[in-house]
Amino acid sequence: MSLEILQKYLPENAVFFIEKWLKPYSCHIRITKTRHSKLGDYRYRTGETQQISINGDLEPQLFFFVLTHEIAHLITFSADKKILPHGKEWKSCYKDLLLESLEVYEKNFQPMVQIFSKNPKANYMAAPEIVRYFTKNTNEDFIEDLDPGHIFEYQNQHFQILEVRKKRYICKNLNSGRKYLFRTCVQVKKIDS
Repeated sequence: MSLEILQKYLPENAVFFIEKWLKPYSCHIRITKTRHSKLGDYRYRTGETQQISINGDLEPQLFFFVLTHEIAHLITFSADKKILPHGKEWKSCYKDLLLESLEVYEKNFQPMVQIFSKNPKANYMAAPEIVRYFTKNTNEDFIEDLDPGHIFEYQNQHFQILEVRKKRYICKNLNSGRKYLFRTCVQVKKIDS
């Protein structure tokens, strides 16, 4: 994908960093439709052009944040294929890239990026403040705003919160009876009872 096409998905001044970071590598960036299971993905291909995919429906700052995550995979895996995908090498690289490009993000988001960069997580869903920042104008609640006993809808299924353990909610699927763990920042539709 050309940088001109990619630029329409990025915040202002971000393309400079993408061009700089990708210059030493042969990498194709593919824009995908919405995927609920992931926002981005890096695929190593032996002897071929590397591939990064990013959901095309992300707002520019989140698009850049996720793309930076995937570029950190490209850089670290190209250096050593035996590393863990979200191990210390990736964390260090992702931290460096986030801090190097901090000026690209809006002023009110920069402190969150700085805090996140101290110990980057494999999934931004592990950072509730970032999830809340990118969640705008929705009619859904965050599960952490509900109490044990509440019933909610998630992906057309009904659940009841049984208990809270640290940063996870144990919930029972009211159709199947199975129990599931939910992160604090999952968005759900509260069912009034």
